[in-house]
Amino acid sequence: MNTQNVNIKTATKESSERWVKDTALRTDGFVRNIKSAHQFDVIRADVVLERMEKQANRGCGLHYEIYESRLLSMAMIYLEALPLKDRPVFMGAASKRGYMLTLAAEEQAHREESELMNELASDY
Repeated sequence: MNTQNVNIKTATKESSERWVKDTALRTDGFVRNIKSAHQFDVIRADVVLERMEKQANRGCGLHYEIYESRLLSMAMIYLEALPLKDRPVFMGAASKRGYMLTLAAEEQAHREESELMNELASDY
């Protein structure tokens, strides 16, 4: 019969440390990938914004107001879905690209898009 000497204090300490959640703010430029099924998958914030820019550009008809409104809407939805510790990184990456992720900026973009759409509708 084999027996092992196990130090209970060490074994318990190691196993419990593994499950402790880290709530410190991220500073590495990565945010949680909300499209992934695994909760610990991360993606670079600037890559997420680049993909959003490409997607917003597809249907804007070369009108900046439509592009900006779509982009800010997508970015705000993504921002709301992120955990609190990842939000400053995402907002910082957006500000480096020239976007302010605030409700006021989003509302302003929607107003400008609406004005443009009214103007385009009256022309046709």
